Amino acid sequence: MKKWDSYLLAWWKLSRVPFLSVGILPLILGFILAWRWGYKGPFGLYLVSSMAVILIMWMTYYLGEWNDLEGDQLNQDFNRFSGGSRILVKGLLPIWVSLLFGYGCLVGAMLTGLYIYLRYQTGSWTLLLGGIGIFSGFFYSGKPFRWSYRGIGEILIGFCYGWLPIATGFYLFTGFFSHQILLLSIPVGLSIFNMILINEFPDEEADRAVGKKNLVVRFGKERMGDLYIGLSILIGFSFVKVMKTFGQTPLWLFILSGIPLLLILWNLLQVWRGDYRDSKRLELLCRNSLFINLSITMILTIQQTINKLGDFL
Repeated sequence: MKKWDSYLLAWWKLSRVPFLSVGILPLILGFILAWRWGYKGPFGLYLVSSMAVILIMWMTYYLGEWNDLEGDQLNQDFNRFSGGSRILVKGLLPIWVSLLFGYGCLVGAMLTGLYIYLRYQTGSWTLLLGGIGIFSGFFYSGKPFRWSYRGIGEILIGFCYGWLPIATGFYLFTGFFSHQILLLSIPVGLSIFNMILINEFPDEEADRAVGKKNLVVRFGKERMGDLYIGLSILIGFSFVKVMKTFGQTPLWLFILSGIPLLLILWNLLQVWRGDYRDSKRLELLCRNSLFINLSITMILTIQQTINKLGDFL
């Protein structure tokens, strides 16, 4: 029994289950935006489309563990938010398990997307949106494109965890797109970009050794620290602008929105001081960057929900 418990725990870590939230929350934001516009659909579509997004993320995670194994084995400066799950490095699961799960999720995602299109008649853009997610995730670390090795991966993540899930959640229930999707996706996409950027800091030496030329390897920590600071300012302003654009904000939600703004300010000051050179403070920067992304997405979702409920009153 203990052996199966250890396998289950290893699978949980390999699958990075808590990090599925960075893709599911923007999808829910798209659902809520469609609901605010007066569109809703069968409950099954919400569940199946969420599963499709999870399968795409799992495919990306599993195959990334396989493709990045050499760098992860060399990496001695990793923290809880970088350097992979460490499950394959420690030998807690056989290496082939990650490859098998990755291709299994690839097939599952393709079949799920096809099922959504045929069962719910959601329109031809359904296949294209899903295809973009699968294509980007599969080749994020996989040959021949290996986006994360060419300094393109960060941009793709900003798009695939920003605009793409919000647009997908909205389109599946409306059959069209709206400029409001782009507005909502700006602070969400930029914050996930910043999260990935700071997560590359601990891995710089290992990534350089295996030829992974991401932005930090190409331009160095100091320049990318400046980029992080600039984007942090842009994230804060865009978040406030979006909050003001989408209707009234109750006092309690306005106060709640101060959480990501304070985290943005704290991270900005820490990076400006160069505290990313200390491993413990860098891990805190990585954690806060994740919280910034999640809190921004949740607050925007709450605001959309409140505005919709206000229409009923």
